[in-house]
Amino acid sequence: MCESVAMSRARLLTVVGVLLMLTSCLLPCLTAWNDITLPDQDPTPDVIQQQNAEHLAAEQRFEMAAWIAAALAILGLAALIYAWKHRQRSTNIPGQ
Repeated sequence: MCESVAMSRARLLTVVGVLLMLTSCLLPCLTAWNDITLPDQDPTPDVIQQQNAEHLAAEQRFEMAAWIAAALAILGLAALIYAWKHRQRSTNIPGQ
C-alpha cells in the first residue's frame, strides 16, 4: 500500500515539475508578446515620450516575468529531482 502511494507522489511531482518548467519558458514569451506594438508614422514629441514610458514599463514587466520564470524553473527542477530520487528509492526496495 505504501509503495503505490509513494509511486503516485513521484508521478505527481514529475508532472508538476514539467508543468512548472513549461510555464517558466512561456511566461517571458507571453509577456513580451503582449507588449509588441507598431510605431507611429509621424510621431510628435509627446507621442515619443509616451512610447518611451511604455517601453520602459514593458521592460520592467519583462524583467519581473523573467525573475518569476526563474523561480518557477527552480521549483520545477527541485520537484523533478525530488520525484526522481523518490522514484529510485521506491523501486530499489530490497526483498521484492
